[in-house]
Amino acid sequence: MDLLVLGPLEVRRDGRPVPVRRGRPRRLLLSLLLRRGDPVPQETLVDQLWGDELPGDADNALHVLVSYLRRTVSGERLRIDRAPTGYRLVVDPGGVDAFRFEELVARATAAEDDPAARLRAAAEALSLWRGPALAEAADDAFAQGDLARLGELRVQAHELRGAALLALGRHDEALPDLGRLVREHPFRERLHGQLALALYRAGRQADALAALDRVRSALAEELGLDPGPQLQELGRQVLRQDPGLDAVPARRAVPAVVPGPPPAPQSPAAPEVPAALTSLVGRGDDVAAVRGALASHRLLTLTGPGGAGKTRLAAEAVRAPAPGAAVWWADLGAVPAGAGVEAAVAAATGTGLASAEDAAAELRRWVGTREAVLVLDTCEHVADAAGRLVAVLLAGCPGLRVLATSRRPLGVPGELVRPVPPLALPDPAGGLAVVAASPAVRLFCDRAAAVRPGFVLDEGNAGDVATVCRLLDGLPLAIELAAGHAAALSPRKTAELLGDRLRLLGDGDGRSGRHAGLRAAVDWSYGLLSEDEARFLDRLSVFAGAFPLEAGVEVAGAGLRADGLRLLLSLVRQSLVTAGDDRFRLLDTIRAAAAARLAAAPDDALAAADRHARWYAGFAEDADRTIRGADQAGWLAELRTARADLRAALQHCLRGPRPLPALGARIVCSLSWWWSYEGSFAEARTWIAEARAAGPHEPGTDARLHLAAGMHAESVGELRVAEEECAEAAAGFAAIGDVRGEARSLLHLGTARWALGRPAEAAAAQDRSVALSRSARHDSGLGLGLVLRARTALDQADTVLARDLLLEARHVLRRAGDRHLVGLCLDQHARTCLADGAVAEAGVLAREGLDVFESVAYPEGVTASLQTLGQVHLALGDPAAATRALLRAAATAVDLGHRAALTESLELLAEAAAGADPGAAAGLLGHAELLRTAGGLARTAAQRRRLDGWQPRLRRTLGERYAAETTAGSLESVEDLLAAVRPATAAGSRRGDTAPSPGSAG
Repeated sequence: MDLLVLGPLEVRRDGRPVPVRRGRPRRLLLSLLLRRGDPVPQETLVDQLWGDELPGDADNALHVLVSYLRRTVSGERLRIDRAPTGYRLVVDPGGVDAFRFEELVARATAAEDDPAARLRAAAEALSLWRGPALAEAADDAFAQGDLARLGELRVQAHELRGAALLALGRHDEALPDLGRLVREHPFRERLHGQLALALYRAGRQADALAALDRVRSALAEELGLDPGPQLQELGRQVLRQDPGLDAVPARRAVPAVVPGPPPAPQSPAAPEVPAALTSLVGRGDDVAAVRGALASHRLLTLTGPGGAGKTRLAAEAVRAPAPGAAVWWADLGAVPAGAGVEAAVAAATGTGLASAEDAAAELRRWVGTREAVLVLDTCEHVADAAGRLVAVLLAGCPGLRVLATSRRPLGVPGELVRPVPPLALPDPAGGLAVVAASPAVRLFCDRAAAVRPGFVLDEGNAGDVATVCRLLDGLPLAIELAAGHAAALSPRKTAELLGDRLRLLGDGDGRSGRHAGLRAAVDWSYGLLSEDEARFLDRLSVFAGAFPLEAGVEVAGAGLRADGLRLLLSLVRQSLVTAGDDRFRLLDTIRAAAAARLAAAPDDALAAADRHARWYAGFAEDADRTIRGADQAGWLAELRTARADLRAALQHCLRGPRPLPALGARIVCSLSWWWSYEGSFAEARTWIAEARAAGPHEPGTDARLHLAAGMHAESVGELRVAEEECAEAAAGFAAIGDVRGEARSLLHLGTARWALGRPAEAAAAQDRSVALSRSARHDSGLGLGLVLRARTALDQADTVLARDLLLEARHVLRRAGDRHLVGLCLDQHARTCLADGAVAEAGVLAREGLDVFESVAYPEGVTASLQTLGQVHLALGDPAAATRALLRAAATAVDLGHRAALTESLELLAEAAAGADPGAAAGLLGHAELLRTAGGLARTAAQRRRLDGWQPRLRRTLGERYAAETTAGSLESVEDLLAAVRPATAAGSRRGDTAPSPGSAG
């Protein structure tokens, strides 16, 4: 078992990763690790993990987390023990990268007389780093001492490596890293001395003296100090070209481990097809039939009562899609009746909705011509809304097929309805062979054997099993519920109890057949539960989707006599709760029954919903704290999984019968950055407005809401609103001494002012933000500030300053580990190269930035990089390739509802079209001008210079037609304008065609 903490936390067993949930489980593991085997008192752990937001039973909540970690990561070389004074982590030091790193640095330090051994040890130590250390606990007080110590040791390892390379005469190898390191650590005199010596030995005496002069100035200006005697003596030796500086031993070939960049995270995926937790019994022919029907019909709806197995059949049918086709799974079970279908489908497809009013059209544009299967699971309560959306999508998306599961058809023209039949039933009098051949009986036996090892069908129980299956009408869910009690009840007893239950149901409400069989199974299962088990199950109905272990225990177990963990696991054993992928969930039929029971106890229902909202508020805050770092892809996936429950928490806090406005505002503030990243602008604005209307709030929350509102106004091009809100946020954060909050607000304020055409004011806000982030040692904020300040410098035609800022930003962001910010830096660097005339370099950087943005699924970044690639192609004299890239950029901006990005894309498309089709170019400009006027979008200085370089020629070409063409373009829809451009480039519309050709861009 290996425990890796020099980067995002990784646990590996036999070289394979072991998933550990983000948030408190990871922070608990790190807290125990950093005590190096010493016990940590229980009250200390509770304080570290929950602070002032204690759960109802803090000791039990901690116990659940410890139990989870024990089940997840315990092995021969790693375990969690209970000591008299708390918990302790027992781990093999050789399996912890941080401990190995410390040992290697000590070994390198000791190898003073053997530079080859020193180099090997230092290089191996540095190769262990994959990103920022202890990333999940970067803001936790318990980790600060270790973070400082590891950071210092890392710099020492670089110094040791540099010294070894110089001692071996390998100054050329040392130079690149030393140049970077002195920028990151401007006051480390040893590094500056190594850089100067390496430069001198490379024949660059003037550069060596300049390097020494820079450190002298930095020390004097920032600290009021003179360089130490060693650095001063080195300066004198360089000036007199002291031969002693050249006295190095002969070069020796020494294999060295060179640290590489951390692996790029995988692209975060849309919700996947639900994993198969158990074998599929008796449905082989049905799976084949559904696949065949879906191949010949674009809309197929599987109908049947709850518990018929519609969801499982749909999942199996789409588990192996056609080559090149996507599968999008949208679970509509948690969608409130009459609203939210489009948002759920957007989440499934990875689309960001900018406008709730035109969501169906946005989805249609985004899906476009993609080959895909969209699964709409559990539609009956939103069948009308789902039907309307499906009709729009099928009409506009020729490559799309839809598979729906519902208790009733959607009613869309062309819909093929396929009822899902119950499993075939046996004749109880048919003998063992006949009974054993029944799919219903096979399902019962399979599930019974899972809870009662050794269970087999024989002559003695075959008739009773057949009776159970017949009583339950062959419904898979009902049969699984009955089989879940096989550990305690024989098939005969089960049949007797079910028979009584069915008679009662028939007398009570006249139901019969499959509905009565399912209700009998659910009610009967409830009747076998203890009081605590039943209340626990009822409370679990507040979860809208899959939930983690500790959430279930904390929300549903409060105030019960029995242990919540045991209650949850007992319900899993009885098939009332499903488990998989380290999460739990209720089937829709069970959730509906549990919710109805919970509603009969309104006080308990409200209390459970309160606890649910508090748990997800903490989850959202944990995510917001660390998502802008090296583990960003993991947190994005966690948030997408929890999307339905986050919405349910917000609805309870801000729209419920007993609102919790402060808690709702906390959730909104914590999710604001994620919504922006995902392009979910409409959802963000709705919740931000509701949270503000529910105020007043305390000053910190009020400032965060101002920032959230400003950030989203900026994203949709409402720049004056953005400026006002971000200025309010910055003042609010400054008043309460929140340095990071003020820095973030100033960054967005600077962006709004830059977009409004006021670069000097933008630069002032950005400079202040950079200074604050630097003082707070906030790498991601500092790196982003440097990138945005470089953009402003470029607008002011200062490419030298822009390049210097970007060079520092790349180093800082590599340390921060946030891939999407690295992409922003690459794109801005590409634009700076374009301004300098370095077109080939710009093409390489722009393509690299696009790859980064696509790997982390950041649509705004994709748009920006495509715009940059378009400009590269224009500079290379290839307007057709530019048009292909810019059409993609415009389409993405339309999907996002990003007015500023769309406006810039249209103007660049106009430039590309100006030579071949002046009329189309003027139309595109006319529509862009309309968007600028409507949104108050001033051109930046760089945009103005670019337009002034070619627009006059277009005016001369068109003459009197120019005004008419621009007016006509302003009256057309953007979709029609883009469609008119598209035919000339359709043959080259593949993604790869947006890249510069190898011969033109290096």
